[in-house]
Amino acid sequence: PKKKVSTIIDLEIPIIAQADKTARVDTDDFFTPTYIYSTGDCPNDGPLGVPCAPDNLEELCDKYQDGSSLRGCLDACSPSYCCIHDAARAPTDPTTAQPGFNFLAPNCNADPNCAGYAFCYIAWWKLADTVGPAVFLQIEQDDDFFDITAAQIQGDQTGQELFTQLLLHHFDDIQIIITAGTVGTEFSAERIFRDPAFWNSTI
Repeated sequence: PKKKVSTIIDLEIPIIAQADKTARVDTDDFFTPTYIYSTGDCPNDGPLGVPCAPDNLEELCDKYQDGSSLRGCLDACSPSYCCIHDAARAPTDPTTAQPGFNFLAPNCNADPNCAGYAFCYIAWWKLADTVGPAVFLQIEQDDDFFDITAAQIQGDQTGQELFTQLLLHHFDDIQIIITAGTVGTEFSAERIFRDPAFWNSTI
């Protein structure tokens, strides 16, 4: 069997609501039920900026369908990663603003368009497959669906919104993380995730 390979990803950064997930079963064909999720505000983007999911998302993300792949699934699902976490957003009312929010990877889980991305669970599961801290991503798997190699995502992922969300959604007060992870003018996510002081942190 193919040996699993882990890879290390990192980021540098410049120094400067519950969705409707109800589903119904289409029983036209009793033996092949289809789950139809809420269409949210589609065809418009949601109020927190989540676009409509592609019509063929199920086909892209179902590993048992011909032509599906992790790469295709991730490309389609990337705009919705903010739907699955709860990193603190800045208040919409400035009079209630408090320190301690995540302006780099805020959640968007109250956006009604999140429900359309329900089939992304296999991609989110794979991005959570790590060897210890989140930067040690175990992306490869002995399965044709998992078509991204460790070498293809190794190293600096600065500018990649999905990886910014993936690594930084763990924190509510992102300014503390920026300060702790910065040496000179350079921030490195590895400095945070390799530091045991942050492993049980509630920041």
